[in-house]
Amino acid sequence: MMGPFRRLYGASPLHLLAVLASFAIAGYGFFMIFKSPAPESTLLFFGLAIVAHDMIAFPLYSTLNLVASRGTRAAEPADVAETGVPAINYLRVPFIISAICLVTFFPLILGLSADRYEASTGLDPGVFLGRWLGICAFVFTVSAILYALKLRRCARADRESGES
Repeated sequence: MMGPFRRLYGASPLHLLAVLASFAIAGYGFFMIFKSPAPESTLLFFGLAIVAHDMIAFPLYSTLNLVASRGTRAAEPADVAETGVPAINYLRVPFIISAICLVTFFPLILGLSADRYEASTGLDPGVFLGRWLGICAFVFTVSAILYALKLRRCARADRESGES
């Protein structure tokens, strides 16, 4: 049953379901934009976001990735280089999560819109910096633990293959 479907479609039925769900969500969002009172401002925002990403963000994070990759390769001890476990992969993910949180909440983290936030929600905006730092500390700590476990697993596998 799955063989003919996979041969015709090229992937599993679950993949097709995920694609259809994605199109449904995107279509809903598209129609909600045009249902809003000012769809042109939303479309302008998305257009500018695409241009800003392609002209500013992509070259910036590509350069940062290149610098970080070279820096981690040079700083890795010889035994780490032999295991083949690159540290850069364990730095990228927490950095991206931290950067997304910063970009999303930077007016509140930096206190730029604290008065307006407090007036509209009644909540204290002073917690955002501490929470962002806590998120950063958490994701980098989890990543460091996962990296240490991976190094330990690789070292154990090397010892076992050397004993055989």
